Amino acid sequence: MPSDSWRTRLALALVVALGALVAAPAETAASPLPSWDPARGIVIQGATVVTMDDAHTVIPHGRVLIRDGHVVAVWRGPKPPIGVQIGGASVIEAGADDLLFPGLINLHDHPLENFLHSWPPPSAHAIPDEGKAGTDPYANRYQWGGGSSTSSPPELARLVSNPATVLVESIGLGLGGEVVKYAEAAALLGGETAIQGAPRNPETDGILARNIDSDAFDTRIAPPRVQAIALFDGPELDELQAGMMDGRYDAWMVHLAEGVRDADRRPGDTVSSRAEFATLKAKGILTDVTVIIHGTGLERADFAEMRTAPTIRSDGTGDGRGAKLVWSPLSNLLLYGRTANVFDALAEGVLVNLGTDWAPSGSRTLLQELKIADVVARDPRLLGEGREQVAAFSLGGKTGGERQRAETALDRALVDMVTRNPALSLRWYDRVGSIEAGKVADLLLIHRPSQSPSGDLPPSVYRYLIDSTEHDVELVLVGGDPLTGDVDRMSALKPGDYEVVSSVAGGFSKAIDTTGSAPIPEADERLADIVAELEAGVAALGGDDPPPDGGPGPVTNTYSYLKAHVSGGQAAGWPDALFRDVFESYVGVLHDGSLNLERVQLLPLFAADDDFRDHVLHGDVDPATGLIDDPTPPFALYPADLNHIGPLGNPFEQP
Repeated sequence: MPSDSWRTRLALALVVALGALVAAPAETAASPLPSWDPARGIVIQGATVVTMDDAHTVIPHGRVLIRDGHVVAVWRGPKPPIGVQIGGASVIEAGADDLLFPGLINLHDHPLENFLHSWPPPSAHAIPDEGKAGTDPYANRYQWGGGSSTSSPPELARLVSNPATVLVESIGLGLGGEVVKYAEAAALLGGETAIQGAPRNPETDGILARNIDSDAFDTRIAPPRVQAIALFDGPELDELQAGMMDGRYDAWMVHLAEGVRDADRRPGDTVSSRAEFATLKAKGILTDVTVIIHGTGLERADFAEMRTAPTIRSDGTGDGRGAKLVWSPLSNLLLYGRTANVFDALAEGVLVNLGTDWAPSGSRTLLQELKIADVVARDPRLLGEGREQVAAFSLGGKTGGERQRAETALDRALVDMVTRNPALSLRWYDRVGSIEAGKVADLLLIHRPSQSPSGDLPPSVYRYLIDSTEHDVELVLVGGDPLTGDVDRMSALKPGDYEVVSSVAGGFSKAIDTTGSAPIPEADERLADIVAELEAGVAALGGDDPPPDGGPGPVTNTYSYLKAHVSGGQAAGWPDALFRDVFESYVGVLHDGSLNLERVQLLPLFAADDDFRDHVLHGDVDPATGLIDDPTPPFALYPADLNHIGPLGNPFEQP
């Protein structure tokens, strides 16, 4: 890794380029500041407490006492319950426009790629043997991600998989811990307290957001399955089945049926995404432990089978909820122009969760994905007509207060998908997912957004969360530990133990604490250090002679930074030609012989600073070039498909 002085100088130089100011409040030796003491506790008082308990209790002017990482008591009014001692707890004064929610739980993500910008599918990627012309959406994940009959497009390798390999893997820069911590910093700033998809890593487990797959509470989450279910066999399958039967696993997440429905397949397309559901059943692993990610190719009958999926525990016990679903609408739409029909699933009683997928085709945080889900669930061009299948959401014949109640019911269901439903799906609900005495204090305090409610929707506590952004996040606690929030909130709770990050486009600042304590390796690594290392890494992808307009470098390009730092510096003394010959086996070469790499920009921490994603969503195209109309793109632009724009228009077009 670079020296501390080098990282500090680079961090300061990156302030303007990143649109994020990173600084720490000064401390003086004369008056040492107290360290954070979880035993002292916190009282949040005056906020509306949205408990997300079984009754969906909402407590106006509520109070919550947190101590030693847990919620001690929840009440209304100045007098605490009998036997509850506030003692010397820090007091967070909130108001009527502040709302306290359980922390958001992201049940589908790939944090190792969440330093990268949106990746628009290239229009040049035709697959004639499977009926794909190139300027049309993909039909299944194997068409763009590589499969038995096709290869992924070079743009995907250049802008997603190769940067991830170079920055993350040990044969590259070995920054996997920094990448995950950067992704989790953004997640925390967006109100997330738990995130799925991060591999086990002592640098990131037990610090920042909870890593669902990595002993967040215990070892009862089975290793997730990303690869094709047809290839799941042998000892891996045997171990999963054994774990399900002997009660070692409470949840198993599997990517399944990620593609269009059978009726939407083109002539020549021999891959049925729905058929993967039959394969899952044939292998005996459609159970109440199974959590299906995507499910875009599934039909209502499949959701009915999910709801009745049994336990296979030898003692016969289960949760009675069947298999669960994780919905990632933005990623589905950007890749396939379709998404899972969640109203079919909800009509059958399936427990539905919301997940971001990953930054290259999805949302960076659940606050972003909630807004996507909100549009998709209400737009008749997408799923809006499907809500009529669920009586509570139906608008047919309803007016006045009855119609408003149906709209609020849908809002509440969306908030369920990021709070209580994920906790229920993981069988964590006895610990998190609601604000109740005895539970772990994973909490999110927001301020009511100034522009809420949006459109003509009725106001509600759920609507306020859906409309909120990182600007509105006041405080995020993980296990009662304040990790991010408004600067004044953090300075009162953790004086001197935070950094400040600012959104240039959004015009706001937040404080964040990314440090921990031993025995976590690199627990003292500050966000400024992480940013500096990642920025240096993505810049080095362009080599010593990056084209001024972006794109892969020339055949004669050299890669001094990478040569000096990959594999722990083992290649530092190699001739440039030898390094290039070896390195191309990892990243590949293009037709002209150049390495399939280019300099890219680091994805900003805040959604407000990600103008490229906005241009993609809004369908902004320069009529003169046919390229995405962005004056400062994160990489060299190319003709791309905007698959979310259908024949009837763009659901995300600016009004």
